[in-house]
Amino acid sequence: MSEQALPLTPPSAADGGAALFDWLRVMRDEAPVVQGSNGSWYVFRYADVQRVLSEYADFSSDPTPVSPKAAEVAKGDLAQIDPPVHHHLRRQISRVFTPKMVAGLEPRIREIGTGLLDAAGDAGELDLVRQLTHPLPVIVIAELLGVPAEDRPVFRHWADRIIAAKIAGVDDPETYERLRSAIEEMDYYLEGQLEERRARPGDDLLSRMVTSELDGEPITGAEAVNFARLLLIAGHITTTMMLSSSILSFDEFPGAAAQLRADRSLIPGALEEVMRYRPPFTITGRYTTRDVELAGVTIPERSIVIPWLVSANRDERQFADPDVFDIHRSPNAHVAFGKGIHFCIGAPLARLEGRVALELLFDRFSDIRLDREVPLRFHEQNFFGVTSLPVSVKHA
Repeated sequence: MSEQALPLTPPSAADGGAALFDWLRVMRDEAPVVQGSNGSWYVFRYADVQRVLSEYADFSSDPTPVSPKAAEVAKGDLAQIDPPVHHHLRRQISRVFTPKMVAGLEPRIREIGTGLLDAAGDAGELDLVRQLTHPLPVIVIAELLGVPAEDRPVFRHWADRIIAAKIAGVDDPETYERLRSAIEEMDYYLEGQLEERRARPGDDLLSRMVTSELDGEPITGAEAVNFARLLLIAGHITTTMMLSSSILSFDEFPGAAAQLRADRSLIPGALEEVMRYRPPFTITGRYTTRDVELAGVTIPERSIVIPWLVSANRDERQFADPDVFDIHRSPNAHVAFGKGIHFCIGAPLARLEGRVALELLFDRFSDIRLDREVPLRFHEQNFFGVTSLPVSVKHA
């Protein structure tokens, strides 16, 4: 098939991804690097996606030279800053947001998840997104930051507004304004919280950030606010999508759930396979700093490059039987959490939340099935997952 005959506009994922996966398979084979109908350069194969994610000197994460609008709403975002500033800031954050601190959250995550499921009572039908997978990460992150309980509803409201705008994209002026406004409101609130921590530090993450120093330099207020926002938004999306997609994957491959119920030690590997099979983010973005050749194609300087994470994770050149959900897959070097210097700093928290939530679901329910009478609604672009997840359950 000639490049001119290829469909260069990706299909919606509203059907659950079937049309999108068919398109991605064709693009991997016929046009692994190609300019899409929107002018951005699409990258589909695993090896090429890895290179784009890893080689930050050629593929910048900073949108400023190419997309001022995107840069404005991403200002200070650790995921969209290049070295050397990125290295310094990540070292600063890593001193307070440690694996040990994350591991210590397990008992509280279990309490929060238990409380959310208790609220459902003995009902035989649930919407797992509304009643568990959506509120769990927001509450966990709000508590981690030390946000007072009475403020958490508005905190969640900001998160919902920001996520909705990011799903829609910033090209539309009204959507951009909604996103900018929500970020401003959240940042103003977080700045006030930081002032309180400076006066009366506690043991929460905001307090640790305002009292931490690296080589004599403290984390600035702006850096602390930006990381708190990143943690809430990216962490919220990742865990919500991962947990919902777990249930979808178990429904598609019921033998996997049976194995996990029999051997809980398989859950971490199963979650990695969920992230490969149904990654929360279909794409990410980079920006060329010079003319770059990739897979025999020259991408001009100052171009927007879109690595298709969901395509790399289904690349037959990297994964055997990529369209099969295999909880024993090893190695499983998926790119759902990114690669290189921008590997997701919140991955340990998402993995912990996912493991605890699945353990709670398996403990409480002997059977979880999709409600076939309610059509699933999927996000159409950028994010890969459902907006709600109606299930019928049998209590253990």
